[in-house]
Amino acid sequence: MMDRTYVVTGAASGIGAATAQWLRERGGRVIRCDLRDADVIADLATSEGRKALVDGVTRLSGGKIDAIAAVAGGGPPQTSLQLNFFGTVATLEGLHPLLKSSAAPRAVAVSSIASFSPVDEGLVDAMLRMDEKAAIDGAWKYAANIAPIDKMTPAQGMQVGLALYGNAKYSLNCWCRRAAGSADWAGAGITLNVIAPGFIDTPGAAYIFSNPETKAAMGQMVPLRGAYPGRPEQMAAIIAWFLSEENSLMTGQILFVDGGVECTQRGERSW
Repeated sequence: MMDRTYVVTGAASGIGAATAQWLRERGGRVIRCDLRDADVIADLATSEGRKALVDGVTRLSGGKIDAIAAVAGGGPPQTSLQLNFFGTVATLEGLHPLLKSSAAPRAVAVSSIASFSPVDEGLVDAMLRMDEKAAIDGAWKYAANIAPIDKMTPAQGMQVGLALYGNAKYSLNCWCRRAAGSADWAGAGITLNVIAPGFIDTPGAAYIFSNPETKAAMGQMVPLRGAYPGRPEQMAAIIAWFLSEENSLMTGQILFVDGGVECTQRGERSW
């Protein structure tokens, strides 16, 4: 891990912070990116923030990096697609040129078990066409089908938020699968994988762990004893391996790190 430069988005808290710490403790040079408390301050839900990310990382790295951990995600429903899909893709595409001179270039995006929930085909199509305006318009229409925006109950707001989050992460999985085998990524020797966490005890999952009933219900979904709730540093260790020189063969994979939730839900349909 020595003499490798890593970029970690979402590095101010949760999985991103744990990943940045894990890499630094093992000798890596880490450029931390987030809305606050980071080396590069950037809002990936906006086009200006995406440009600021690329410009800041380019300046601090001198134009060469070895690995990207695109961890930034979550956020309110109003910017869920912008951050969780478009912001992540912009991170990967924008920093891609900086990977080309690395001897062992690696990238990983963080998705979620929410990505195997039912999705809206129109929203997914708009995202995969990279039509951000159409996707945002579709998100508002989707929300309005649940309830008028100004009259939503907290429960309805959570329903909309989780649905948009799941659609964004599913689309991210699809985009990465398409990109990973392309000439730009595989042809350039760059591995690109996706990690889909389960229930990890982070600030972004406070809505689960702060409610005793919700916490207990979610825990019933996790079959692996001792895996609930997961800890950010457990995710960091897996992300670090994906970004390591040792990961020289695996690319284009969606790895569910969830204590067995996905395999019990989907069974033989996916492996």
